[in-house]
Amino acid sequence: MKALKVLFSGLLLSVSMQSLAGGSIDLSLANDSARLEYDATKVGSGLHVSASIMHHEDDGDLLSLGLHVVDVREPNSPLYIGVGGRIFGYKNGDVDGGALGVGGFFRYQIPQVPSLSAAGYAYYAPSVVSFDNTENIADADLRIQYGLLPTARVYMGYRYSRYKLEGISKVFMLEEGIHLGLKVDF
Repeated sequence: MKALKVLFSGLLLSVSMQSLAGGSIDLSLANDSARLEYDATKVGSGLHVSASIMHHEDDGDLLSLGLHVVDVREPNSPLYIGVGGRIFGYKNGDVDGGALGVGGFFRYQIPQVPSLSAAGYAYYAPSVVSFDNTENIADADLRIQYGLLPTARVYMGYRYSRYKLEGISKVFMLEEGIHLGLKVDF
């Protein structure tokens, strides 16, 4: 886990030294879990960075740092997509580990109802890119958002977030179900 902390710190430091265009804060809540995420895009490029933490009352904490490229060809397109990866780290009591997940995210603004959009992300880390006792990690979210203000959206979504350890049949489920949230752009 120490190597993962050093890797997280280095990536965060290198990203923070670059000029970022605004960003957003995303807070989502479910019965047993809470998730907070910050993301931003590097000025003058298609580089997108993110950092998040999810806490579950029983199954621990999941941290992630993401680096993506986004489609900047069509600035007025209703579809915004990014592909890349996330470095995950988790801690549950005496058990910790990490992985490098690949995947992406999207947001589609429905043209007929400009305040309504669909968004989501999905990442998977198989055993070949998992560390310590981690067999794999999966993290996905699908949501419907409504724009209250030009810079604030409320949403309801479905999240599936879990990790599995080598040699243990139990899957540690950080979240599987409905969550509510607020995303604020600045």
